[in-house]
Amino acid sequence: MRLVKERLRDQRGNMTVFVLTIFFFFSLVMFTLLFNMSTVFVDKEVAANSAQQASLGATQIVYEEAERAIHVYDANLPFNMVPISPQVKMAEISLRSAHPSWSDSEIQYSAIDQVLLVNLPSNSLLQGYVRQYMGIAEEEIRSTVGKILSRNGAIRSGSRVKMFNSEQRIEVRTSVRYESENFGLDFLSNHRDEIEQTAEGRRIRFAEVLQWTDVHLSL
Repeated sequence: MRLVKERLRDQRGNMTVFVLTIFFFFSLVMFTLLFNMSTVFVDKEVAANSAQQASLGATQIVYEEAERAIHVYDANLPFNMVPISPQVKMAEISLRSAHPSWSDSEIQYSAIDQVLLVNLPSNSLLQGYVRQYMGIAEEEIRSTVGKILSRNGAIRSGSRVKMFNSEQRIEVRTSVRYESENFGLDFLSNHRDEIEQTAEGRRIRFAEVLQWTDVHLSL
């Protein structure tokens, strides 16, 4: 009788060890799957944020170069033509009064859009200067976007910038490298991939007048 009890006790102990082993195994599998799923979401967010920051940086360059084009135009203006810079300043004052919650950059960009939309169609001289400085902007965008993507952990090589899309926005498409983990579970294969995301900046309305669309910049 004592021998039977000891054998039953041993069997219960073995069963407990077996159950705990199975529980640990499935827990590890579930942890691995959840870990890899969360890594995908994190990498996707990194790619999205990188593309968004890059598109904002590229948009800023476009407006900076548009402003330089206006200043150069005014500096070389024939005596019988109206300068553009004062019009931009007046538009900024009007927009700031109408939209007190807007940021300085938003007011500045909107003022440039507003003034160029009025002046570009009938002013070939101004168009020439703006086109010239948009060409300069393209080269600056390549460099700046590449630096932003690298700094944020995205893959610079193969990333693309569209200047501009059908909505007159700068569009940036980039990716980050993803690699799954198996934590020693050899039956789970390691998976490597690139997670792509696209983002775009604000609408640059004066680009429509220039018909400056679908310029693809490779980094």
